[in-house]
Amino acid sequence: MNAVVFYSNTGQSKAIATYFANQLGYSLTDMETKCAEHYQNLVLVFPVHCQNIPDAVRAFLKKVSVDNLTAVATYGKMCCGNVLYEIQKDYQKNIVAGAYIPTKHSYIDGDDGFCAFDRLKPVMEKIKHPSYIQLPKLYKKPLADIFPNLRSRLGLTIQKNENCSGCNLCGERCSYGAIKTGETNRKCIRCIRCVNACPRQALKIRLSLPLKLYLRKKKANQVIIYI
Repeated sequence: MNAVVFYSNTGQSKAIATYFANQLGYSLTDMETKCAEHYQNLVLVFPVHCQNIPDAVRAFLKKVSVDNLTAVATYGKMCCGNVLYEIQKDYQKNIVAGAYIPTKHSYIDGDDGFCAFDRLKPVMEKIKHPSYIQLPKLYKKPLADIFPNLRSRLGLTIQKNENCSGCNLCGERCSYGAIKTGETNRKCIRCIRCVNACPRQALKIRLSLPLKLYLRKKKANQVIIYI
């Protein structure tokens, strides 16, 4: 089975996954639906969360076998972390290609998404003619592995306003059971899927001062490709 499987909270990774599926003629599958247990050729597209692999992606990698894996990580132009190396090291997958792709940061208004799709053509060719590669270890900030979900909650709060109708669409869309009728709990990882899903714009984000200062840093806009 050949497929592109994606995990996406704000639509950035889904857009790139859709491009891969269209170019390769592969089926396109949301990771949160029922996925196959074995793939011959798999393109996995997901966002970096606090320089780490999202828990949903970790759970997926534990249960599937793949002959030829292409791993594509999107990042919000800050730090891509070391997630592709960690996938190969921790899950012993046969990787034929990999890429880090800069996309719109979830917390920054007015930022642009990725549109330089022509730069991904070498990855397409490698997928069609697979051979295994060894991924290098990249720089990862020292604090990245220390309570990443807690750090996210301290840096950003999700606030409900008077527009909330109590429909609980936010809760239905949340993968972690982290929100109900606009009220978050400790399971929240601040992916802000709920904010984007609300039809009444009843949820807003508020950034802490340290996070605001961090997001003002010079942006990384590098496409990194491994073939």
